[in-house]
Amino acid sequence: KGNRVADASAVPLTDWGREQASLTGKALAKIPFDRAVSSSFPRSMETAGLILEGRGLEIEPLDHFVELRGDPAFRNAVTDLNDIAYSFRNAHEPGARYNGGDSFEDVNTRVVSALETVIAEPEWETLALVAHGGINRLVIGWALGTGLSTFAALDQNTACVNVIDFDEHPETRTIVRKTLRALNVTVYDLVKEGNHLLSLEQIASRLKVKEVA
Repeated sequence: KGNRVADASAVPLTDWGREQASLTGKALAKIPFDRAVSSSFPRSMETAGLILEGRGLEIEPLDHFVELRGDPAFRNAVTDLNDIAYSFRNAHEPGARYNGGDSFEDVNTRVVSALETVIAEPEWETLALVAHGGINRLVIGWALGTGLSTFAALDQNTACVNVIDFDEHPETRTIVRKTLRALNVTVYDLVKEGNHLLSLEQIASRLKVKEVA
């Protein structure tokens, strides 16, 4: 029913998704990325390739940054689309799971551990990390020091840009300062003029249209 698929990880970018990634790449053309890491999902790798096209950077696929996975049976059985539109609302609660699947806490631990490992590795200054809406929220929660408590309050549109600055101790390489400098910037629609719904509300809306049709 609707646009439900058996394996969301295998879904490629749409034509509009590819255009968004290309526009984002043009906006970032002067940023001197010297390392690129991506979720290992094909659409993330494709997005990274479009954003970084022509740079000659190797894009490192890391499974640690794949998106939160719900239980397919949950979405197939859902009767209230608010459960899709606001499925992050309880992310901060102990034991909470994303649509009956992944534990928010477990995925947060996985993402933060991988992120801090990447940051601790030497010989790079500016990292491009291409991930997903849920994973981005976890990275932003790490940067803000708020963890899962702000997860539901953040939105992440497709091909958006977040900018995080951090300072390291010169000897220990431990992080001494983190600053969120830009959040959910969509270069194809800077002020969200054509984007009044939150990202998960958009998904629920499309499902509803399909169901009614």
